[in-house]
Amino acid sequence: MPVFGRLGCCGKGSVRADDPRHPNIVAAELEAAEAAKAPAQPDEGESQLRQGRPVEQWLPRATTKAFQSAINAKRVESVLEMTGDHLCVRTMTVAYTSRNGNRRVVSQSGYRVKLFLPEGCTDIEVTFSVVGGSFVAKEDASGGLVPEKFEYKTPPEYVQYFVRGSLMRSRVTGVDERTSGESLLEMVSRDFRSIRTMRVDYLDASGQPQTFTGSGYRVVCHLPADARDVEVSFQVVGGGPICKVDRRDPDMPFLKDANGDRPPEIFCYPECPSCVQFEVRGLPWRAHVSRVIELTRGAREEDASPATTSGPDGRGLFDGAPDTVPAVGGIVELREAHSEYLLPPEVLLFEPTAFEIFARGEQKKGGRQIFLNQPLTEEENAGILEFRKTLVKRGVVASETDPLPRYIESHVLRLIQSAKYNMQKAADMMKTCVTERVRRLPIAEADVLNDLRLGFAYWHGRDKRCRPCLVLRLERLGPLLLDKERAVRVVIFVLEYALRFAMVPGRVENWVVIIDLQNVMSIVNPLHIGSLISTASAIGTTLEKVYCGRMVWIKIVNMPGSSMLTRAINSVIPAEKKDKVDFPMDVKAALKDLFQPNQLERKYGGASPDLEPAETYPFKFFPNPRGRAYRENAAAWHNDAGAATDVALDPAKPDDGQNEVEDFSMHLSASLHFHEGLLWDESCEDARRRWMDGALNSTLTADAAAAIATRHGKQPRICRSLTDWMQSVNPQAVGQISLLRAVTESLEERQAQRSAEPEILWAANTWDVKIISL
Repeated sequence: MPVFGRLGCCGKGSVRADDPRHPNIVAAELEAAEAAKAPAQPDEGESQLRQGRPVEQWLPRATTKAFQSAINAKRVESVLEMTGDHLCVRTMTVAYTSRNGNRRVVSQSGYRVKLFLPEGCTDIEVTFSVVGGSFVAKEDASGGLVPEKFEYKTPPEYVQYFVRGSLMRSRVTGVDERTSGESLLEMVSRDFRSIRTMRVDYLDASGQPQTFTGSGYRVVCHLPADARDVEVSFQVVGGGPICKVDRRDPDMPFLKDANGDRPPEIFCYPECPSCVQFEVRGLPWRAHVSRVIELTRGAREEDASPATTSGPDGRGLFDGAPDTVPAVGGIVELREAHSEYLLPPEVLLFEPTAFEIFARGEQKKGGRQIFLNQPLTEEENAGILEFRKTLVKRGVVASETDPLPRYIESHVLRLIQSAKYNMQKAADMMKTCVTERVRRLPIAEADVLNDLRLGFAYWHGRDKRCRPCLVLRLERLGPLLLDKERAVRVVIFVLEYALRFAMVPGRVENWVVIIDLQNVMSIVNPLHIGSLISTASAIGTTLEKVYCGRMVWIKIVNMPGSSMLTRAINSVIPAEKKDKVDFPMDVKAALKDLFQPNQLERKYGGASPDLEPAETYPFKFFPNPRGRAYRENAAAWHNDAGAATDVALDPAKPDDGQNEVEDFSMHLSASLHFHEGLLWDESCEDARRRWMDGALNSTLTADAAAAIATRHGKQPRICRSLTDWMQSVNPQAVGQISLLRAVTESLEERQAQRSAEPEILWAANTWDVKIISL
């Protein structure tokens, strides 16, 4: 298997200090290594191998003991923490002079990162930058932008930096310096419509009640870490208490108790929280807590950067206010393994033609199929501007130039197009996205696992244009037939899975659907017709208004002759897709030219085995969806990735997808941020600035890159090979590939002389990999 496939390139962030190891110990580790008496240098191969291993595995035993005690002593000596929102990923870089006089630089990227400084360091400088963008800036006296920098002569005990803003407008909005034994409770006003008071009641270590109060636009309370039974409440100065609202609803309606009264907003914590920030806004009579950001102790790992962290996304991304919920994802706590062909290079590097970007290849209003990481037409940009004006009138955004809510930012043109440029209808669909999608998220795999294994809805392969194929087997609805909420949750999980893991913005953004009605009449009881229609209608609403603009075609197969069933099926089909619905009599003939045989089950004319209900999840993906024409030229991207050059196909074998080159999935390196993509909104200058830097560093097709060069005179990256893709998505890993390959080859040579090879554990910047008995 090629090295990229073996790596998977997953990890927990990145560190730069000429050392790729864990950020919490790297600074102390460097100091311990300097202080130790270094052993004689080994040969070059062994020296390279040591660079990727935990230091205690190769330092002498006495040095290891000193190193461990140094870490234990230094781990809480000085802490610098960066806490950011989820609008972009940022890097905190710390430069300092060690006690030996050497200048060191350590950095880490993520949403929340924490670095520990060694004892005795001096001349500390802290700066921030946006991953894929520029530095985090502040205004100087002349109004220009200069990098934000914090300097300390000696290490502070604990400093927390709050960074907010988009890719182009990230700013340090607050700095809190405290002792390591204190926690932070902070009230932040997001407007100046009223002055508020925060009150904190708690019991101290001796059990005595204590109270803190503070008023203003920003109030900070430092609590001792051993405080307990903490209660936080708020009040408007000169007014009444701030009451509870439903923060999952964008309108933030007040909640009422059984008596119809508005209960006050009180946050209770049995133990002292590490750090909580309360965002408050609204007129004096309408003031409310619009957002709560809580950072738990030891939560650094799950809050790591999505650009460098593989696996499921954290619940915290989807538990907040709707404005901050990502546009894709929301399926969490995944335990089942993904398909090894979920996201192969063949899909990542797919170059869409006009026929994939626009329906029938015609660039006209309302016909777009690929929306992200692609240039928009003047009519489309004008439509987005008109939609912004509508949102201003509805009070969703303050001005036409403000960022749109994250959950809809990359989907806005899909809504407008699906609403046929009726802006009021598009705004209503936007609200439906909140009620039908955002408020149901996150969905844990365990909560729907049994329903997934009913085999009602599942992904199986891709068509020849790399689009995933959704199969709906209505005879397997089972208990979902009478419970439309369960049915909708399963459908949302299935569709979000594809958006989060199987799509490539700007290249592959659509799916195809097979609806199989075989034996469906066996589950249709006349008493249940109403439930069937209700469930079908709920699924249709989800497809039409929440996941609009995704479906290319539907094939409804094995259709029995029933008017009631026809009515139910028609309600599932989104209105704008009815011209793309087909009822083939011979399903195998209808799908033959659309798929490689290995992508379909045998019952649909393919070569893959028919799946039993319990076999449909984890979802099935397969290599080589594009067939021989592509595979004969596949050596290009394999060579760029460093794979073997002897890629060849046996001409005597049929073109059925099984006669394959070596393939593998890159889903572990594809982050949530990557799958969200960028809508190249040019409806206003501020909108253009927000995505431009990200686009210049994205994995663009040649045509998309040429469009930016022509329109804006800038030269973005063009992604033609797997190496190009990795340099954009996971650049730290690229530099490690040649080292890993060289050591792997060396180990393979040694293996020929040994009967067994001991396990070797690698720990690198952005990935962990075990090489066992090569």
